[in-house]
Amino acid sequence: MFYNVLGYDNRSSNPGVNVRILFCTMQFGPGYNQGTEKYIRNLARDLSEQGCDIVVAGGDPEEILTDRSLIDEGEFQLIKLPTFGWGTTGGDSIDNCQSLLRKLKPDLVHMVNPAHIGVNLLNAAQKLGIPYFISITDFWWLCPKHTLTLKSGEFCSGFSEQETCFRCIAETHPNRLVKVASQLPAARNCIAKILHLKNAQFTAQPEDKDRKQILISVLNKAKKVICLSKTSQRLIREYFSLNNSQYIPAGLSNTWFETNCSRQTNNNSFVVGFLGALAPHKGLHTLIHALNDLGDSKITLKVAGKTSAQKYAKQCLNTYKNTQYFGELNEPQSKEFLDSVNVLVIPSNSPENQPQVLLEAAARKRPVLASNIPGCAELLPPAAVFPVNDVRRLRELLSVAKKDISKIGYPTLGLSSEAVSKEILTEYQKVL
Repeated sequence: MFYNVLGYDNRSSNPGVNVRILFCTMQFGPGYNQGTEKYIRNLARDLSEQGCDIVVAGGDPEEILTDRSLIDEGEFQLIKLPTFGWGTTGGDSIDNCQSLLRKLKPDLVHMVNPAHIGVNLLNAAQKLGIPYFISITDFWWLCPKHTLTLKSGEFCSGFSEQETCFRCIAETHPNRLVKVASQLPAARNCIAKILHLKNAQFTAQPEDKDRKQILISVLNKAKKVICLSKTSQRLIREYFSLNNSQYIPAGLSNTWFETNCSRQTNNNSFVVGFLGALAPHKGLHTLIHALNDLGDSKITLKVAGKTSAQKYAKQCLNTYKNTQYFGELNEPQSKEFLDSVNVLVIPSNSPENQPQVLLEAAARKRPVLASNIPGCAELLPPAAVFPVNDVRRLRELLSVAKKDISKIGYPTLGLSSEAVSKEILTEYQKVL
């Protein structure tokens, strides 16, 4: 069965609401708190306050939610969708998707991240005459593994043939045995095929081999493709030849912009912060190598975030002596974390659309050092940027920051989620 909704009430909980918006995404609910989920929560909250009736349909790929199909998120409700692996393109059948849409009766569908759930919800919406929008929150549209990074470490311009992409996934796989075996020509194609089957399992219908054509069709039929960074707009527009894209960055709740009069940092120690998933593509190892090379005992490293790769996380957290780990943080805790550091470092080694933490640091007026991935670089002064994986240059910048933090500068200040939601609502109203 495509969805599992028990007792869902189609009537709005707010008198006078006449617009129902269905957000769709790869994962959502308690326990999912990455940038995409924050983006949806902010939009959903602000749009609810502006009179919209919001439902979020999200997957649960990590199987961390309860068996209840309907979970109360406060201002809106969550419907749990089945997932079919990161590599799926379509997801469940269009017939099943139409069944869900007929049940929920949305006036508009807004797809935020189709990984794991596929794009057939949008194909179903199109068949039923329901307008839909798409937000580009990461590079899944261009890369099945979303990192746009090749085995060589160079950035990829976008997927080609399916087999080529899954060979790349095998060659850069976090599992050492898979990575080693993929170097053998005789085994490479077999491993790629196994990975594809593993990442697109239990699909209700066979996956079409022409992923690009499927996505071109879906993107072009969208009323608007919302890009959260100028970089993603350029890449998506050029790769898919789109003329319906628009740059609307993610926003932050007003609490991020509030002045904290009690902000304190330890004058006896220079605090470097890392806030993000503890996974290889986020580059924490690069920061740790730079700190070890610098060898300054008065520098403390504060790390917070989800341990996406346990072995990698353990190795990173035990390599630099003055490391403090705070686990995964909620929004108020993230604010306190950023207020406690002298400089935040974003050492990602693969393209980022526009890291939420960069916007948060800007709102808290925290200096940021980041690798020269385009999504970060467009919001930072040149003095704050270092080449990807360049330990030596990062070490030099950390030394400069410790001596005179004013030489680093601040990220460009972003918008409030309220302002962003009003702009998006204006786009909705043009098609309703």
